[in-house]
Amino acid sequence: MNKCAFTLAEVLITLSIIGVVASMTLPSVIAKFKRQEAAARLKKFNSMMAQVLILSENENGNVNSWDMSLVPEEFVKKYFAPYLKYLKIGSNLSGSATIYFTDGSFFSITKRRCMDIVFDVNGDNRPNKMGYDKFQFLACDKTITEWCSNKGWCTYRQDKTPTRENTLLACKNNPAYCSTLLEIDNWEFKDDYPYKL
Repeated sequence: MNKCAFTLAEVLITLSIIGVVASMTLPSVIAKFKRQEAAARLKKFNSMMAQVLILSENENGNVNSWDMSLVPEEFVKKYFAPYLKYLKIGSNLSGSATIYFTDGSFFSITKRRCMDIVFDVNGDNRPNKMGYDKFQFLACDKTITEWCSNKGWCTYRQDKTPTRENTLLACKNNPAYCSTLLEIDNWEFKDDYPYKL
């Protein structure tokens, strides 16, 4: 009787081929997932913070009337925290306060004429670099700036009416402007996005 079976060598060769193919495709699948996850978190954060600013202004008055003498942690607790679902609030010696979310992301706020807000989509996980996993936003008094189209909340911009071409170049030169590029691209990491997650 003639039996058909695979030899050990054939099985090992087949498994090796499968392993090589998997090792070639898995990094691109993981990278695509990271880009999609980061884009979803950025879009959610942008929408959420625009609403938080509106709610806080409704209750606390215009941003220009907020008590800027408060230490950063107290400032965040008074003007932002009541309108957010968060894990904890912290502060650091550089004059920033940080709100940590349950999904591992967080944002830091530095008080200035416009408040600089940096959102880190993956929290303390690397690379912790602007344009890669950290993105900058502004919260401003509507009366003092045209940069945010008089909305009070916007991505960090180089000019008042950003175009995609100008913003792509600005993002390449200064990653702080990459949040505007992503906003223009409807919160998607396009193929020409200059930094890889």
